[in-house]
Amino acid sequence: MKVKLFAVLALLCVMALAVTPVFALQDVPPDGLSEYQFVIVGLAASALVWIFRQLKALGSNPSKELIAGVVYVASFALAVWFTPVVFPPFGVCTDAPSCVSSAIQWIGELLAIASPVAGFAYLIYNVILQRVLEGAKARFTKK
Repeated sequence: MKVKLFAVLALLCVMALAVTPVFALQDVPPDGLSEYQFVIVGLAASALVWIFRQLKALGSNPSKELIAGVVYVASFALAVWFTPVVFPPFGVCTDAPSCVSSAIQWIGELLAIASPVAGFAYLIYNVILQRVLEGAKARFTKK
């Protein structure tokens, strides 16, 4: 089982790296995902369907909440991968009030950076969840 899992994950990584040079130079459309990103999202959806099928084969029946949670975590990871994030520098911290002020300002800047990533993750989540539910609908419901 571990060898199969490693082989599938290695194959997915090789496939993701193989399509990178082809689509990496193209511009990302402002209204959604590029072709390269759709390929990576499709590979992630296929990997998630395979993982959920393996869980079902082992006797575990994943709930809707678990599936949605795993899909959103994968979507957020892909959004962070597709959107380069630069963490803001922490402000000057000389005494307690300045440290609190710097921390509040840093958290605000971090939230301003994270909000577009969360929106992009939601877009990816919708694409992956549709693919996972279509691909796994019959397999999860069969006894």
